[in-house]
Amino acid sequence: MALENFLHRSRFFLAKIENKCLPVFLRFQTQIKARGREGEVDCMERRAGRQDRQQPGKRRPVAWGAPQRPRFVIGCTALAAACLLFPPAIFAGTLYLTSPAAYVNDGDTFEADLDGNGRLEFPRERVRLLYVDTPELTESHKGQDVPRGMAARAFLERALADPPFTVRIPRTRPSDKFGRTLAVVEAGGTVVNLELIRMGHSYFDTRFGFPRDYSRYASAEAEAFTAGRGIWSDAASRKAYLARLRRESKTPRSPANPAFAPGPHVAGYFDPASLLNRFVRVGGRLKERRFFSKGARLLILVAPEGHRQLRVYVRARLAFRLGVDRWPIDAPLLLDGFIKLYRGRPELKLHYGAPAKPS
Repeated sequence: MALENFLHRSRFFLAKIENKCLPVFLRFQTQIKARGREGEVDCMERRAGRQDRQQPGKRRPVAWGAPQRPRFVIGCTALAAACLLFPPAIFAGTLYLTSPAAYVNDGDTFEADLDGNGRLEFPRERVRLLYVDTPELTESHKGQDVPRGMAARAFLERALADPPFTVRIPRTRPSDKFGRTLAVVEAGGTVVNLELIRMGHSYFDTRFGFPRDYSRYASAEAEAFTAGRGIWSDAASRKAYLARLRRESKTPRSPANPAFAPGPHVAGYFDPASLLNRFVRVGGRLKERRFFSKGARLLILVAPEGHRQLRVYVRARLAFRLGVDRWPIDAPLLLDGFIKLYRGRPELKLHYGAPAKPS
């Protein structure tokens, strides 16, 4: 605990130094470059007007303002690099908060005093809920939906108004590219992230990773879609979110969704060509695993005699996230994905998969 506190204070101190020194370094570097250009012109004029040649073995004098790299610039560069390599400490593990959230930004982001020191430190004490992406309150590349965004924000405010609540931060990826803390929040005996999906305030967002209880989140999304709640309540909103999910290679596993083919299907017992461009759940045994040059994987699922085998394409990043290389050969698998046509042959483009649990 003492070591953790020391590292936290050291990195926070480095971040403060970076914030103060980096602007000075950039301004000083600009001045050096300007003086360097003036020095180059001055040197050229001196050379043009010089009558005698420089004697061999003698160092040529450097004109005032010529390009140099002072020790101060080198030190500032090293300091900035150290600050970038050692960012401010982030949280990981389970936190129990006994005070309500300081501010709820929108339906999937709030601010809270995570370390209990009585002040907020941004961006690390701004919490971004995992597996959800609620409608935006401001204009963005994802569009703007103020009524549904305000409903999601009000839901989150009610959930966090009555402490205590638990903040679970994954150790594998505790923060996003903006420095915000990623977490799953439990309040009042319910998982807030899961309830946001179940009530239709968000779709099931897997950009930051997959939860261990993936099926619970997928079932909550399917329930909200079938009941027509929130973002699934009208045709225009439903069409927009289905298109967004399609770009992420997923769709709600609801019988009311025309893009989903209810199952699960068993490899070798169905014709993939009849389900082209539809999202399916497929079970089967892993027969072979092939590797491609760019890190992608091709899985071959076992099929009974006389039936065609099912090919499963896995992107390199997804293969790493799911740990595909650790799946044992002949292990029973349960896979989700779209059936796509590749070189005239239908195959499953994997979105999520895991070894099937024994019943």
